[in-house]
Amino acid sequence: MLRVHFLVLILAGTALMPVAHSQGSNNYGSPYSRFGLGERLGFSSSMADALGGAGTAMRLEQYIGVSNPALWADRSYTHFSASGEFRGLETTNGADATSQASGGGLTGIALGLPIVREAVGATIAFQPYSRVDYRAVQEGEALPDEGTEPIPYVQNLEGSGGLYRFRGGLGVKAADWLRIGASADVVFGRVEYIQRTEFPNNSNYLETRNTRSSRLSGFSGTVGAVLTRQNVGGEGNGLHVGASLTFPTRLTGTTVTTLGVSLDRDTLSVMEDGQVTIPLSAQVGVAYTGQERWTVVADALYEPWSSFESDFSFGGFEPDQGIDELRNRFRVSGGFQFLPAGSNRFAGYFARTAYRLGFYRESAYFAPSGQNVSTLAVTAGISLPMTLPVARFDLGFEAGMRGSTDGILVQDLFLKGTATINFGERWFVRRRLG
Repeated sequence: MLRVHFLVLILAGTALMPVAHSQGSNNYGSPYSRFGLGERLGFSSSMADALGGAGTAMRLEQYIGVSNPALWADRSYTHFSASGEFRGLETTNGADATSQASGGGLTGIALGLPIVREAVGATIAFQPYSRVDYRAVQEGEALPDEGTEPIPYVQNLEGSGGLYRFRGGLGVKAADWLRIGASADVVFGRVEYIQRTEFPNNSNYLETRNTRSSRLSGFSGTVGAVLTRQNVGGEGNGLHVGASLTFPTRLTGTTVTTLGVSLDRDTLSVMEDGQVTIPLSAQVGVAYTGQERWTVVADALYEPWSSFESDFSFGGFEPDQGIDELRNRFRVSGGFQFLPAGSNRFAGYFARTAYRLGFYRESAYFAPSGQNVSTLAVTAGISLPMTLPVARFDLGFEAGMRGSTDGILVQDLFLKGTATINFGERWFVRRRLG
């Protein structure tokens, strides 16, 4: 039994290993979701998603732009949208070892209500904020006593969970050329890391398990504005410039660390209370529309994760050991939409279908061992009209590459497909008789 506890203490200190050592059989998700609070997710609307994620300045009746509360001022219909995704991933390390993974889940749900038609609108939305989703295997040897034979072991490294954001607020038309808005945001969720160590060739040593689970919750707020100038470059054209700012989010929570032998996870349990501060998020964007037939958009996003603070340990951030591999996050995106029929509701079906193409480039908010990680992706989509004039079914596609096989890094090749239903109708209309 002393040997078991000796190995438990040695192996417990390696709950999260460097990325380069975790790629042998990753069959769950991206190993990069190990870092910080997980892989950052952002979904504004199905239209923006197919345009590289650029949507900070897009004013459109059929869509609820979650990224900027100022966009909510233009509601004339009660509007609902729900979106889901399916994703596939192939990861390759420097030794050309590969693994595949697939999965899916909710992208976002939103409900928009007109308070004063085309002047004041309210929106509530729920969406994932980050995702921790990886599984890997590492093999090694341990020396329990000097001069003894090494003991082979297998470590199964897993991460799961993530954070979610619930947002609700108002958008107001302050002038013909200005929309402003604000929202209250609630962020909550759980991040869990598990390390299971097995000794497949030696029955004298029992399986050990080290688990660290953090539950977090907190509040923040977002403000935004959109400036509009009509008839720019031609009759019916519009130029829109938008910006939004989400303030730093202070999360409070509890981390529970458990260390067990075999299937017993409660051999040793430590609970710790603390706080986590997520940095601000700033976005700016521009959109140019041509008589409702075409739209060109571009966005930029900045998050200073170098100012991240936490009483707890996360992947790439160990305050007690002075490890901080988090960096500032940058993202630029753009896209183009073509709607042949424009506002003509009596045109043919395919003329009323919208066609989209976009791209984005992102510098990740983590740098394993000081190595920067970049993502480059292309996006596309179509928007299919439905019977109601403000109802559409959207399909989106994304293909890209993250990281490289230099040093300890790995390279992710990923594909993603999204499906979104956008539905709107008039509510609270008083019927007139006679």
